[in-house]
Amino acid sequence: MKHYALWVIFLVLFFSLVGCGSSKKVQETSPVSTFIMPGSEYVSGNGVLRGWGSGKSDSEASARKKAQMMASAELAAMLSKTVEATVEEYTTVLSEGLSSASKSLLQDKTKVTVKKTLVGATIVFDRWTQDEQTGQYTNYIVLELKGAEYLDALYKELGKNNEDSIDKELLQRLFLKSIDANAKK
Repeated sequence: MKHYALWVIFLVLFFSLVGCGSSKKVQETSPVSTFIMPGSEYVSGNGVLRGWGSGKSDSEASARKKAQMMASAELAAMLSKTVEATVEEYTTVLSEGLSSASKSLLQDKTKVTVKKTLVGATIVFDRWTQDEQTGQYTNYIVLELKGAEYLDALYKELGKNNEDSIDKELLQRLFLKSIDANAKK
């Protein structure tokens, strides 16, 4: 019996010494951080379309060019989608009063105006960062286009063809409504 008691004491001492000496540190995990893109607070709506872009490169000029191209492409896609939805709704509302020639002219002129208007987009946000490890520059840009400016350009384009059958008030109301609807998506 003495023999068992000695073994028990020996095992207890052994495990208590082993347990104290080899405690592993639990690796601390850092909290997950969320990266918020610079300029993300600029969203479309209230009669304004905004396109966001970023560019990364070894040179500032290349990073800026990439960011502007990306922002322009996004803005063009948004404007094209908005114009398409507006023309569809406009022609549906006035389908009995518009001839097919007027519908075709309106669709053609909106496409021409989209291309011209994108040139007039203004930069409302422009921020730079540089990665200290790689030395690369990142440029963040937000381009803005006011819906009223697009409509003015469209009316001028339509005026070249002496097109007076366009209900400008209805077209403006539908266009601004379409900008707000696309901004919520």
